[in-house]
Amino acid sequence: RSFPRFYFMSSADLLDVLSNGNSPGKVVPQFPKFFIAIDSYTLEYPDGENGRPIATGMNACVGKEFVPFPEPLPLGGKVEVY
Repeated sequence: RSFPRFYFMSSADLLDVLSNGNSPGKVVPQFPKFFIAIDSYTLEYPDGENGRPIATGMNACVGKEFVPFPEPLPLGGKVEVY
């Protein structure tokens, strides 16, 4: 099964997300296209810029709201998972 929100993306956006799935920093800017009211995640790179990031919160696309996560969210595995 595929992530259902991918069905509503344009082919070009979907190709961009899937081809950059191993680089969460490149996928996060696409979030507003398939998540309502989420502009981006705030990412930290505990293992350096070449390692996988963790998300510490999310930024709303309406207003200036920031919602911190109770625990850091590791962005590992397939793009469909994180």
